[in-house]
Amino acid sequence: MALETLVVAVGPNDNTRTDELTEAVLDVAIPTDSSVVLLHAFDERAYEKGIEEAGFDPDESPSANELAERLEGIDIISEALDAADVPCEIRGEIGAEGDTILQTTEAVGGDLLYISGRKRSPTGKAVFGSISHRIMMNSSCPVLFVREGVYSDDENVE
Repeated sequence: MALETLVVAVGPNDNTRTDELTEAVLDVAIPTDSSVVLLHAFDERAYEKGIEEAGFDPDESPSANELAERLEGIDIISEALDAADVPCEIRGEIGAEGDTILQTTEAVGGDLLYISGRKRSPTGKAVFGSISHRIMMNSSCPVLFVREGVYSDDENVE
């Protein structure tokens, strides 16, 4: 299987995981000469709030792509990809997070999907559900889950 398109789902809380995501993406993108799609899925409420927080005129109604381009996590990863000469596209989509990530990954021909998150107990997953788990079980391509803190403990690895 050739890896041509890597999709990175950058969530609203991924600002603390941008280093891990960037390192994981570069580890694959550079040797495979893949292009990267940075994706942020907005639900309607988050999209409306984002317009206000980003300082857009409410009458302008920017596209979801324009709003995604202003997200800190997307910006940090995009700059690192540019510095490494990895082609990158930024996409914003509006819809339910899990379904939108799956649909967009398939639409762009994603060969590998990156998602991230924090460690959660089995009880937490049962009570609150897990979008990440649903994505992993329903994706049309392999999914790489980048857990917060994995790359920061490199010196403790034996």
